[in-house]
Formats: sequence, C-alpha cells, structure tokens
Amino acid sequence: MKMSRRNFIVGAAGTLGVSASAVNIPAEARKGALGKIVGELPPGRYDSHIHVYPGDPAPDELVGSLAAAGLAGGCVFSEFPVKWDRNYGDPLPPEQSVERVIEWASASPTIYPFYWIDPARPDACELVDMAVEKGIYGFKVIRYDGRPVDEKSLPVYRRIAHHGRPVTFHSGILWDGRASSDNFRPANWEEILAVPRLRFALAHISWPWCDECIAVYGKLLNAILNNGEDTPEMFIDTTPGTPKIYRRDALVKLHTIGYDVRDHIMFGSDCGVKNYNVKWTKDWLSFDDSVYGELALDAEKVDSVYRKSLERYLFGGGNSNREIPTPDGVKRKS
Repeated sequence: MKMSRRNFIVGAAGTLGVSASAVNIPAEARKGALGKIVGELPPGRYDSHIHVYPGDPAPDELVGSLAAAGLAGGCVFSEFPVKWDRNYGDPLPPEQSVERVIEWASASPTIYPFYWIDPARPDACELVDMAVEKGIYGFKVIRYDGRPVDEKSLPVYRRIAHHGRPVTFHSGILWDGRASSDNFRPANWEEILAVPRLRFALAHISWPWCDECIAVYGKLLNAILNNGEDTPEMFIDTTPGTPKIYRRDALVKLHTIGYDVRDHIMFGSDCGVKNYNVKWTKDWLSFDDSVYGELALDAEKVDSVYRKSLERYLFGGGNSNREIPTPDGVKRKS
C-alpha cells in the first residue's frame, strides 16, 4: 500500500463516520506555528504504546483487535532502528520502516504512526524531516548505548520540536540482556530542558524509578517559572512495565501528589500490532479502572488518562495556565 497518510486521512474520515474536524486532517490545511498539526481525538479510549514487529501489515486486523479491547485507536511505533535483539533480523531501511508503520495505521484515522529513530545516526535530523514529510505524527527513541540526552541527540530533538511532533522515550529498566539501566533513569532527562517546546513522554512510569519519574515531572513543571512557556512539556506513559503491586502505588501517587497532571498521564499496553493481545490490555484497563475507582476520580479525569492526554500529546496545548509546584508549597499559574 503506497498511500500517503495525508491522503488516507482525507479519504477515510467520511467513510468511518468521523467528522474531518475531529481527526488529524491534511497538514497543509491545519498547520499551526512551526508546522504543528492541530486535531482532536473522538470520544473513546486509546492505547499510546503499540509496537510494529517484522511481518506483513494487516491494518484491518489491528483495528478489529483494538475494538475488541474497547479501544478507539492509538499510536503505533515502527520497527527497531538498530539490531539489538538476536530474535529479530536486521532493521529495515528508514524509508521502508516509515512506510511500513504508516501502512499499519492506514485502516483508521485514529491510529497514529510514530517513527522509531536512532538519534545517534549522523543523518538523524534528515530522517526526522523525511518522516514528517511522509506523514509521521511522532517519534520513539531508545538510547541503547548512551545517555538519552547528549550533544549527539540534542539537535535531533530540536528538529522534532521544530516540526511540532512529540517523542516517546523508553525510561526505566530495559530487559535487553545487558548492563544498560543507568542510561534509563528518569533524572537523565533533565538535559531535555535545552530543547524548547518539545513534547516528550517517559514510558513505563520509568519503573522501578517511578518516584524519580514523578519528581522529574514536577521539576519540569516548576521550570516554567524560570524558562517560560517554551519549557519542554513532559508526559508520563503508564505502559507496563510496572508489576501490579508497584503500579497501584505509582498511579495513586500520580493522582494525589498535588502536581498539575491534567492531560499528561497516558495509558499504553506495549502490545504488538500483529496478534494484539486483547486479554492483556483488558486486564490492565480493568486494573487501572479499579485504582481510579478507589481514588474516586470523576469521569473527566478518567477521560484525561485514556483520551485527552494523548490528544494533547499528539497535537499540543502549551504550558500556559498550568499550576506550578514551588518550594514553598504554593501553586502558581504560569
């Protein structure tokens, strides 16, 4: 299938009964500052963390599996950009990887393709441009052999921010068969402050460093006082990761710590596109719902986790009017 994402959206919005104004429609028609695409997510629940693995695309199958799990759509990440697991072959060339993930997303206007990019590549900035031009909505990054933010990667993140796209990072222990965990502690993302306007998410609540992840989120909020609205905007992707005994604790802390977390906590499954694990996802949804029930979160806050946070992540919103934690405990508006 060689259809561009933009052309697909134009044709699909009407056939799926979705208003063109309610989905991410052609970039040239809805671009804001810095090329940011504007959009809304229709009502429903969304999975912010789905992986593409080697194999022929079956986009209709993915849509059916998401529906069976009670989901309206989500984000799909392209295949790994470097060879790091002996169970898989060599990575696809970048353009083919982009085309493959776009094809996986092609059966629904509420499935959003992300390109998994290696920011250590010398041509990484050019690959960002290529991916955006082809219709990619965001980026995925795992720094396998170094700190997540360094002089090599900063220009790449700035290019992503220039295009108004978000980037999801793996944070927390990585089951990769080698000593790498020190690179994935959430405090290592403090250097992201050098990338104005970037929207980024730390996935897996950085397990087992969930408390540190929440503290970094608070630090990024507080940084708005010094750096203004251009401060990078952090999101927390609650994809497991977290075993249930830790997950309940992390979710309770996220929603009771007192930080402004409105539309900044997302749900994800970590499932693959092929044979998407409906039972696994429904189990996690049920578990999270039980925690939110204990916390007596109202419908608006639950919708924030399952939909509005991803909407803001994909399409932006800015740091204005957010409540900022301060050392004296007084919350101030930005």
